[in-house]
Amino acid sequence: MNIKAHDDLLQAEMMVSFRKQKMVVSVYVIDGLLIDTGPPIMRDKLIPCFEEWAVKDVILTHHHEDHTGAAHWIQAHQNIPIYIHESGIENCEKRMKLPFYRKVFWGERQSFQPLALGDQFTTANYTWDIIHTPGHAHDHVALFNREKGWMFGSDLYVHPTPKSFFAFESVPVIIDSLKKLLTYDFDTYVCSHAGVIHKGRQVIEKKLDYLEGVQREVLALATRGKSPHAIRKTLFPKSHPLHYLSLFENSPKHIVNSILR
Repeated sequence: MNIKAHDDLLQAEMMVSFRKQKMVVSVYVIDGLLIDTGPPIMRDKLIPCFEEWAVKDVILTHHHEDHTGAAHWIQAHQNIPIYIHESGIENCEKRMKLPFYRKVFWGERQSFQPLALGDQFTTANYTWDIIHTPGHAHDHVALFNREKGWMFGSDLYVHPTPKSFFAFESVPVIIDSLKKLLTYDFDTYVCSHAGVIHKGRQVIEKKLDYLEGVQREVLALATRGKSPHAIRKTLFPKSHPLHYLSLFENSPKHIVNSILR
């Protein structure tokens, strides 16, 4: 685990791997606010950080296990309120039913009882706009720090030109969420997987342009009578080990299908 400082923001960056597949994930603390709690598999390494940092509140950007893995421990051992978008509360209150590869990769998250986020949150020195940004998860939120002008976008970015989506993701909904982010005046973008990006507005614009281009291509091919399978083979012909490891929960077909729904 690597601890990085960006002004008054601390980043705990972790590398998780399984069968040559690697993924970086980070949690952040700023002004007493912990943003996400990391994957269950890294909980024991994160606990000393949670004990050292003067955390007063926790906001979870969404219910996925790589973001909520230590929430149960925090609730059981520290008297700290944990917040999530209201639509994610039920997901957190019950045990997640995960595919095998996600259990092995991230670990299993225990249940906990979070509180509902409102549209705004305040810490000692900052005001945060809570922006509902679904598409990657139904309860996904971004956090805009008004004073710093920083956008904490969690999993909306990750990569500028994705060639594969999860079954639960939607290209049109993510496009709408990216557009919503761009109505805010930010330059620095803080990503849960790509880290702190100081030309963040540009990368969000790049991803939006890419996804809108993919959407146009898919719809054009469908208009010409191409089947979803044929469209996928035309636009995304290459396979990736994660497609097979996930039993195609992660696959280019989900990009195509989410556009054609």
